[in-house]
Order: sequence, then structure tokens, then C-alpha cells
Amino acid sequence: MNAETYAKILRYQRNEITEHLLYGLLAAGAKGKNARVLKKISDDELSHYAYFRKLTGRDVLPDRMRLLLFRVVSFVFGLTFTLKMMENGEAKAEHNYGEVEAQVPGIRRIIREERRHEADLIDQIEEDALRHMGSMVLAINNSIQEITGIVVGLTFALANALLVGKTALISGVAATLAMVASEYLSQKAESADASAPKKAALYTGAIYIFVVAAVVSPYFIFSSPYAALAAAISAVVLIIVVFTFFMSVVKGLDYKKALAEVSAITAGVVALSLAVGVGMRLVFGG
Repeated sequence: MNAETYAKILRYQRNEITEHLLYGLLAAGAKGKNARVLKKISDDELSHYAYFRKLTGRDVLPDRMRLLLFRVVSFVFGLTFTLKMMENGEAKAEHNYGEVEAQVPGIRRIIREERRHEADLIDQIEEDALRHMGSMVLAINNSIQEITGIVVGLTFALANALLVGKTALISGVAATLAMVASEYLSQKAESADASAPKKAALYTGAIYIFVVAAVVSPYFIFSSPYAALAAAISAVVLIIVVFTFFMSVVKGLDYKKALAEVSAITAGVVALSLAVGVGMRLVFGG
């Protein structure tokens, strides 16, 4: 084995011990079938580590920064998102293993097991929030477009930051309550699961009120309505970027295409609202 191949195998070995610990941590925080699947994958990663250890003749330490990163990601974005991110890493690992396949006996077994991991993750892992992804997507799209349209229109119609903030907040809370009620009734009519309507309404309400707070709060901070609008638009952009990335990873979508689509729709709503607001100000003055 030459020095270049040896260095690559050390990297693979470090990756395996890191993923063994990562899956183990996720398994410890999971329950039922999820915990069993994750524990099995963690054990497989440890066997991969042992295989590479025989080749290198030494132990290696895990990637502590990667461990910390994925623990934070899991806490913020949930289990499925974290697993999808790790799955992308396994896909890269499969490609890297192919680089030394000719020189390392048994590497094909490692690749087959990595592919089986991917299938296990997709087919067996369950997360409650992902069952209501449709409700979440609907809530974030509606809330962003509705509340952004309201603040843009009111900013140019009223030109008073505090007044815009109060009016938009009232409108946002009313829209949240209406959306929660609609989602509850919709799920109650369609779902056989008795708990689904309440959970869907909860996710919908939480997302809607978060967006309302993020967009409206600048109007209670800045005295200039235009500075507040700039901050509100910045918040909207950040929310769109983060949520679209989350949805793309979980659903396996093309991130750039999904981001372009959501951004185009939101920009259209903002442009129309701006035109209405300016028109109202020209007609009625103020």
C-alpha cells in the first residue's frame, strides 16, 4: 500500500468512527423503530472502522467538530434533516472508496453496506413533523406572501412605522388564527388519524406566527418605515433561504430551482403590493 492510499484509508477510518458516534447519539435520543435502525447503522459503522483499523494498524480520533455540528443540526432541524445531510456524506464516501478499490480487498462490502444504510434511512425512519410537511409548506408560503404584501403595501400607503406595525400585527394574528382553524378542519375531514388535525394546526400556527413576528417586529424597532421595511424584507429573504434549503434536503429537491420558484412568487407579491401601496398614497395622499 503506497503512502497516498494509506492517507486516504486513514480519512475513511476517521469518517467511520465519527459516523458511528453520530448515529449512536441519534439512536440515544430516538425511540422505538427509529432507535433500533439507528443503533444498527451505528454498529455497522463501527465494523467498518474495525476493518480499516486492520489495514492501517492504528486508532484514529473522531472529527469532534463534525460531531458538534450535527448535534446542533439535529437539535435545530430535526432527525430527518440530519440523516439526509449524513446520507449525502455517505454518498461521497462511496465515491471515495471506489478510488482505492483496486488496492484494498473487501472495499465492495463497505460500499454495499453504505448503500443499504441509505435505503434503511429512507424507508424506515419516521418523524412526526415530516408527516405534516404539506401543512408546513402551505403555512410558510402563505404567511410570507401575505404578511410581506401587507407590510409593503401599508409602508407606502401610510408612511408611519408604528402604525404599519400595529396594523400588520393585527392582520397577522387574525390571519394566523384563520389559517390554524382552516388547517384543523381540513385535516379533520381528510385524515383518519385523530391526532393529525391538532398537530397540523400546531405546526401551521407556530410557523405562521413566527413569520409574522419576524416581519412585523422591525416596525416597532425603527422609527423610519423604510428602514423597517428593509429589515422586514431581509428577514423574509433569510426565512425563504433557510426553509427552502430544509425542504430541499428532506425532500431531495433541486435547491436552486426550488429557491428560484419561491423567490419569484414572493417577489411578484411584493411588487404588486408596492404598486397598490403607492397607488393608494397617490390617490388619497398622506
